[in-house]
Amino acid sequence: MSGESARPGVRQRCATLVTAARARLRPTGNRVTGYLAIGAVGALIGTSLAVGAGVSGTRPRLADIGAWLASSEKGEVAHAHGLTGAVDGKAALPAGMAGHPVSVAQDGDTTLVLDERTGRVVRIDASQLTAEQSADYGAAGLQLVSGGAYAYVLDPARGTVQSIDPAMTTAESPPVELGGKPGAAVVDGDGTLWVPLPAKGTVLPFVQGRMSTAVKVAEAGHDLALTLADGRPVVTDRTAAAMKVLTVTGVRNTFELGDAFAGGDPGEVLVPAGTDGSEVPVLAAGSGDLMVVDVRSRHTLRARVPVGQKPGAPQLLGKRVYVPDESTGRLLVYDTSLSSLAEPVPVTDGAGELELFVRDGLLWVNDQDGAAAAVIDAEGEVRHIGKYATDVPSARKPGDTPVEDSVPTAWAPPQAAAPAPNDPSGQAPETPVNGPAQTAPSDPSAPSDPPDPPEPTDPPTQEPGAPGAPQAESRSGGIRLTFAEALGATPERYVLKGLAPDQTVTPDEIGPDGPFTFDVTGGSCEEQYSFTVVAEYGGGRPGKESAPSARARPCIAPGAPQEFTVTPAQGGHGGTVTWQPPQDAGGPVAYTVSGPDGTVETRDTGRTYANLKNGYTHVVSVTARNPAGSGGAAIGTLDLIPRPQTMTIVNNQSNNNSVGIRTKPSIQEGERAGSIPGMTSPEVTVTCYTKGQELTQAGETTDIWARITYLGMSGYTFDVYVHARFNPDVWECE
Repeated sequence: MSGESARPGVRQRCATLVTAARARLRPTGNRVTGYLAIGAVGALIGTSLAVGAGVSGTRPRLADIGAWLASSEKGEVAHAHGLTGAVDGKAALPAGMAGHPVSVAQDGDTTLVLDERTGRVVRIDASQLTAEQSADYGAAGLQLVSGGAYAYVLDPARGTVQSIDPAMTTAESPPVELGGKPGAAVVDGDGTLWVPLPAKGTVLPFVQGRMSTAVKVAEAGHDLALTLADGRPVVTDRTAAAMKVLTVTGVRNTFELGDAFAGGDPGEVLVPAGTDGSEVPVLAAGSGDLMVVDVRSRHTLRARVPVGQKPGAPQLLGKRVYVPDESTGRLLVYDTSLSSLAEPVPVTDGAGELELFVRDGLLWVNDQDGAAAAVIDAEGEVRHIGKYATDVPSARKPGDTPVEDSVPTAWAPPQAAAPAPNDPSGQAPETPVNGPAQTAPSDPSAPSDPPDPPEPTDPPTQEPGAPGAPQAESRSGGIRLTFAEALGATPERYVLKGLAPDQTVTPDEIGPDGPFTFDVTGGSCEEQYSFTVVAEYGGGRPGKESAPSARARPCIAPGAPQEFTVTPAQGGHGGTVTWQPPQDAGGPVAYTVSGPDGTVETRDTGRTYANLKNGYTHVVSVTARNPAGSGGAAIGTLDLIPRPQTMTIVNNQSNNNSVGIRTKPSIQEGERAGSIPGMTSPEVTVTCYTKGQELTQAGETTDIWARITYLGMSGYTFDVYVHARFNPDVWECE
């Protein structure tokens, strides 16, 4: 048998990968993505040629663009290729884990699996496709999180967190008391662990494995949920309907979610644990209100979408928001670029609990309790994954009995054809079951005359339809509304309805061909507005009005104040702080000023401090706030440490006696630390002045003494010989 004929599986796998790579090279202008795809495919093809494909016991190099997906019923994890959806490796979990719910934490090359029923942590060895390294933490309901070379196990029942070795899975330190029951934690790219403590209204960071100062984010007892967005922790206060971007020093930005998310059941405010970029989707499960918050640009987008009977946390990739409906096992899809729903994505054949996460710019969907999974790219292309495929590399040797013989070994996505018997990927083709109708064979005995042509009929008259409900994007000073065109008859124009007296819209009307966007300017940031779009048909036909948009404000959360300056007062003891409104304030803003006298609220653009002690520094911060939220703080330092000045000794040219430098501002207390020779006027460094013993010398009477340094000698000199009290740049000592 020739080498070519002996390896048909390799040829099929290569052809599949090349086809996927070509699909990635469509003319989008992003050549880098295409080259990376080709590189990844080439590497996988090379590996397949070297070790073979679809043979148990082989050790291929797994795809760089991929993810591990758990199959709890079978007690294994499967690695799927992100560009093809093919399963390119499996690892069996240790005995006893089959049937247990598990969670997978994957960061870089480290993949850990937690048995949520027993507390056992297992490391997946990707090079050997084994799961032999493990440690038992002996409790149910634990959390496992990892990132940036750090991994942690949290015990909500005991209120502890423990750092573990990601390679050995063993504990690196004793458990640390958190001071409360933690919510779901996240780890950012730097390895900083963020733990919400709802009972205290705080989020506790662990920097490089060490507990840091808790960040106050809410009132005690509020429901808190964390999201990792753009590499930064974002906490959603689901009780107060607010979202806050965090740093280890405090809150950086605040976004008010609005009335649609306030006052209801906090558990119905759904947010993902992580997003691919800076946009965080938030869903009110009861009403279907959807909000997308861009924590970088501070723009917010609002829409209303239908949700299933059991919606899960939304996830966003590209311009689409995916909402799992666990009552049907589908993903509901809302396209923000079209302001309308797209075709739902079936994942399971019936109800199923779906896990969604973004990795490598792809959205992964997994049914841990079944064979179904899928991967979706930023353009919305779906590739179904058959996790139960058996003809893939794994650590099991030929002839080994599967963990669950009763579990099917192949799966086809809903409404798709079953995989071909010789398809080594175990996947269903993407061709729908309902393909083109097949023509029946002709009957030789049938008449040969052609049938009569059908009678011509008039095309059916299309009924006027309503446009789609507008999608509202809050912007600085206005609201942008986009909508889907009306279906059915073609309208003459679209007009916007719902403008307030102080609002204007551009354009006045939109033609039937679009673009389907209205820009509204004006209005008050303190108000929320809703609009409808009316399709006008003319000819006496009534117009059709859309459903109302979600309520939105004509403003965004402001940025940090501009031109922030801190100026000490002459002589110290205070100073002034001034600033200018943020560039995108979008109307009047209030300011929160934190300084040496505490925190105050003001609408002024400046603040004065007085009667402060010299010798100290005070941090001053100013944050702008409007009804949409608050921006980053402008931070400065009011430095009241006296500035040393160079001065010349006076009243000493005709003095035969030396001028003393004393340890205290008195000739009765302390002692001489040095002296300045008489008949001289050298330069000295004057640090500050203070009150001391009153004396009369050289015809002057005063109780002021200057603190000086002369030739390395420091102490107090009677100010008659310095005149520091007359120099406005010399401050009083503390």
